[in-house]
Amino acid sequence: MLSLYKYLIASAYLFSFTACEQVKKPADIYPFQLAFIADPHIQDVVNHPHLIRTMESQVHSTRLFNENYFAFIAALDDAAQKGIKHIVIPGDLTDNGQLINQNAVRKILEKYTQTYGISFYFTTGNHDPSQPRDYENCDRNFLTSNGEKHTICSSLSISNQKENQCIQVDTTLKGAGYKKQLECYQQFGFFPQQQYLYWETPFSTYSYDNYSYSKAAEQSATNCRQYLLTDSISAIDASYLVEPIPGIWLLAIDGSVHKPKSALNGKQEFQGSGDGYNNILQYKPFLLPWVKKIASEAQRLHKTLIAFSHYPLIEFNDGASEAISKAWGDNKFDLSRVPKLSVSKAFLQAGIQLHFAGHMHINNTGTISDEQGNKLYNIQVPSIATYSPAYKIATVRNEYQIEIKTVYLDSIVNFNQLFPFYEKEYSASITKHKQPVWQKRIHQSRNYHEFCDYIFQDLVRLRFIPNDLPTFVQDSIVPINGLTIFNQVTGHSPSQDSTSWKSWNGYELILDLYRLRYADVGALKDIPNYRLKQYKQLFQEVSKSTSSSDMVTHLRNIATIYNYFLHGIPCDSLFIDLRNSK
Repeated sequence: MLSLYKYLIASAYLFSFTACEQVKKPADIYPFQLAFIADPHIQDVVNHPHLIRTMESQVHSTRLFNENYFAFIAALDDAAQKGIKHIVIPGDLTDNGQLINQNAVRKILEKYTQTYGISFYFTTGNHDPSQPRDYENCDRNFLTSNGEKHTICSSLSISNQKENQCIQVDTTLKGAGYKKQLECYQQFGFFPQQQYLYWETPFSTYSYDNYSYSKAAEQSATNCRQYLLTDSISAIDASYLVEPIPGIWLLAIDGSVHKPKSALNGKQEFQGSGDGYNNILQYKPFLLPWVKKIASEAQRLHKTLIAFSHYPLIEFNDGASEAISKAWGDNKFDLSRVPKLSVSKAFLQAGIQLHFAGHMHINNTGTISDEQGNKLYNIQVPSIATYSPAYKIATVRNEYQIEIKTVYLDSIVNFNQLFPFYEKEYSASITKHKQPVWQKRIHQSRNYHEFCDYIFQDLVRLRFIPNDLPTFVQDSIVPINGLTIFNQVTGHSPSQDSTSWKSWNGYELILDLYRLRYADVGALKDIPNYRLKQYKQLFQEVSKSTSSSDMVTHLRNIATIYNYFLHGIPCDSLFIDLRNSK
């Protein structure tokens, strides 16, 4: 009787499994859409206004601190309205891993899961966590309601308090290390869920053929996902593979490596992980063999494998990195974050074909090939917290063909909600006889894109030009107008329209270079067409010139870099055929 009962139960299970398989054949899932929203860098400025940062700090930063909260909501709303049910966020979800911001992100995304049935998949970034273990945070650029700057720290022990300086202590600003971050975001890919068809880590001992949720749950604990960073220091790796629906494999690669530094006050210190993949092969030797195994299994089982990490896996400057290095040095344009060619090739040879990344806040497509014609495509997802704010949608048409489109966040609700704070900050500076460094027109921005562009203009002026460009470019090209530049190169004026040549200067020439670097073709709506034509004419004259003057030499370098940025691989909208590598 018991045997018959077991037989009936087994038969019923087999029938239900077979019926489920019939309903969920991989062919039935297409087209499958997946959104990528990168580098939101959230501060919960809505529920905790004391976290609002100064405008002065925003125009010096490669990311917004405040308005990106509203942009994040707008991106999620847009994806939900498009019916997208799966969203990847490749790292830097929060400003700096603070507990208060981490909990805010979790609550926001739980709402979208409950309301729209959206599943989220995370990976770690260099800002969350910015250290492998829990850490204290302190920042001196928070903005009070009366326009004054003040300091908030998670502990007085790291405040370096000066005489008469007022320090506010907020313990919720403490940063979460790996363990607390993974536990807070456990339902967002970092741990197995009942609804996943498959899930594993580099440390799993089971296979696809004998998978069970109970095995995955048992082996997903953070103490089962540790590796030796040195002989005596262990760390957690957050990499995982998940199959959310039949036929789609999402491979989250934890590219962060926090190299140990010397101990301070009896506590082990660690370096940041901003260099990304360049430290992977040395410090995480277990990752590449695991990735190779995953790619091989995906091919055997006819799964579409989409890899993602916070960090780029291929050169992200449209091939201009070598030219930038020769012109301006290795420590410019984030060249230290460019993956070594040997690292890119190692992952190509491991079988990765398509990889999405954030970190750089730019819109870009990169590719490398091997001798057999196999290609690895790296898709850089622009940040929603800088110029030009956007996210990407990948539409999987079939097992091998994927369409990728960029969705720009030009207009969002409430983007100007904090402008009264900046007005008070501006007035407070004037009262103290200190001229604000930012353009006041930022406060009159008509939409979110314009707001981000105005801030970007100040960022280029205040940070990029002083830090990246040679002294000659700063002193002798940036301040003069286009007509004067043309005259100094050729010895004569352009044949026509000299008035429009006077309408731009060297600063705008450099500004447009950075716009193209960040937004690619998305920058063309902000660069007047006549200016691009005049740049082209100027560069043609530079290329013909036999002069070795500093003016011609530096303009020749600028022209070379412009040429790379203007003729990169398409990234705004593209279609990739993985089977034929094209």
